[in-house]
Order: sequence, then C-alpha cells, then structure tokens
Amino acid sequence: MEENGSESCELATNSSFVLVRIPVRIVGDGEKGEAIFHYSMGSFAGRDTALALGADGLTILRFRIPLELFRPRERLAVEVLASSDFGPQKVLWAKRWEVAWQGSAPALEPIPD
Repeated sequence: MEENGSESCELATNSSFVLVRIPVRIVGDGEKGEAIFHYSMGSFAGRDTALALGADGLTILRFRIPLELFRPRERLAVEVLASSDFGPQKVLWAKRWEVAWQGSAPALEPIPD
C-alpha cells in the first residue's frame, strides 16, 4: 500500500472539526480483502474504521479530527491494518504528519521516517 497523491485537510462547514482525506493505492499481487484504519493525534485515538480493498486498488482514507486537537506541531499518525481473526494484525501502511496552519487553513507536513 502506498500514498496515491497528496493528503488534504479543511475545516468542516459550520462545525468544529477538521476533515482529512488521504488517497492510497493497494500495490502488489497479494490477496485483496478487508482492512481497518485508524488515526491518533497526541493521546487521542480515533476509532477503527473498516476499509474495503477494491479490485482497482484505489481508495481514500477519510476521517474528522476535533478542531481543538488540531494544534500546531501536534503529530498525526495513521495506520492501515489487515483484518485478522487470529493473532496480531499486520500493518499494511503507516505514515506520520505534523500539523501546521497556513493562515486560517489547516495543513499537514510529512514527518520523514
């Protein structure tokens, strides 16, 4: 799995959330099945969300983060995990960003691995 374009974030209309979208693409010849993804920001952890891995291999991870958590220099971590009924879940993809603000617009800056 790899990122397929730039992530985006924007303030939700009439809301106190930041909407985040991360386009990803499933690569390789492995079995396409089901996965989950989740994010964490500081001590806050978003809930696990099911992610159907389609035949075309393209999908967008979408979630919303409470605005009060979206502070400058805060770190956002996202993981996609293979579903597993037995044993530990395998990490298919993971990435981290640092929150930045460009005027009144939220932004994410990648953190090198």
